[in-house]
Amino acid sequence: MSAPIYRPAPFQPGPASPFQDLFWGNAYNPGPAIRSRMTGSFASTVKGFLTRPAETFRLTQADSLNSAYQYYVRLVLIYAVLLFALLAGAIAIAGSADPVTTGIVGGGGGSFLVALRPFLKSFVLFLPYILFMVLLFAVFLTSLGLHVFVILFGGQKGVVLTMKTVMYAATPSLLIGWIPIVNIAVAVWTYVLLVIGIRENQEMTTRRAILVVIAPLVLTLVLYAGIIVLIGDFARVYPLAGAGG
Repeated sequence: MSAPIYRPAPFQPGPASPFQDLFWGNAYNPGPAIRSRMTGSFASTVKGFLTRPAETFRLTQADSLNSAYQYYVRLVLIYAVLLFALLAGAIAIAGSADPVTTGIVGGGGGSFLVALRPFLKSFVLFLPYILFMVLLFAVFLTSLGLHVFVILFGGQKGVVLTMKTVMYAATPSLLIGWIPIVNIAVAVWTYVLLVIGIRENQEMTTRRAILVVIAPLVLTLVLYAGIIVLIGDFARVYPLAGAGG
């Protein structure tokens, strides 16, 4: 008669604070019931990334890039539709305003704006479609650029996980980032999710994950500042060169 097979009792996690649960997640592998509840549908996945990002990033590690991209495209579509509705409403409200009688501009400038109004209306309404197309492809370029810094700071889990992280971390910005003023706070929220996702998916420390996200931002700001300085220097030099000629 064979000896009975030893099966250890499942680990029961202790209570965690709300802060720990939100940003760090539970230090155990959730069972099938939790996995199904959090990643079983688009709505539950959105809720997971908004309320339990650390745990949801771990639960979606096994997702294919195809699944992550389909989730991302849904968010982009929602963003484009809501932005279109916002712009259409703004145009409808401002459509009856005359730039001359309201004192916005006067004389020929007002007549020019009145003549230009149909073009501006078409462009503004076409803008969500332009953004939709750009976001569909830009996510891959953004992910590749970010993965350079993942490699520099010790990440070894591959570019596919970085791509999925960027797609999933875009949840708040694409869901409510179309709202003016609110989008500033949403942008910060998105970067926080990006740090959490890089930490979880690339198995990095929080400090290294922050550096991965902050480093490209700093380099981009330095680049913009350098371009502004060069333009300013050129603007000062060009009149002098013209006067000398």
